[in-house]
Amino acid sequence: MSETHVPALLRMGDDPPMLNVTGADDAASTALLLTTMHRLHKQLNDFTTQLYITYNFGDESGLAPAFLIEKHAAGPELRTHHRFGFFGEGDSDVSELRFSAGVTITSTGCVVEAMVDVDLERPLGEFGADAHTLYLERIDQLSLTDARSRLEEQVTALCTMGDVPTRLGFGTH
Repeated sequence: MSETHVPALLRMGDDPPMLNVTGADDAASTALLLTTMHRLHKQLNDFTTQLYITYNFGDESGLAPAFLIEKHAAGPELRTHHRFGFFGEGDSDVSELRFSAGVTITSTGCVVEAMVDVDLERPLGEFGADAHTLYLERIDQLSLTDARSRLEEQVTALCTMGDVPTRLGFGTH
């Protein structure tokens, strides 16, 4: 009989652990969540990279993918975050387009959330200057298994939003 041990996420100072893994089943579920998040990060990265290659976001634009693990009061959050930075015509401030999906593990269950939002310094395409949420889905109180499943569905939905750059007025190369 083998036993799996997964240490709690790193502690800072005397803070309590971010995740309490107590048994082999919990450890296996946590490992599967991390593996799933890694795969979804790569899937969303492939999609956003293709958008960046296809659309002309401008000479000084950039795409910054990140996988974040953060501690919040509600519990640990794992998030894949893909941010386009670009300048509007005649603008000296960076505008951003963000695709993200993540899971927060709370004492009452998991919360999954996916969103596409844009923060524009000047009007662009069909949007005025300001922050706009183009897509948001949030589901609370899920089991870890259900959270993984819903997160996969959410990332698949994000990867169908290839029209967002066009809605912002960006042309193709």
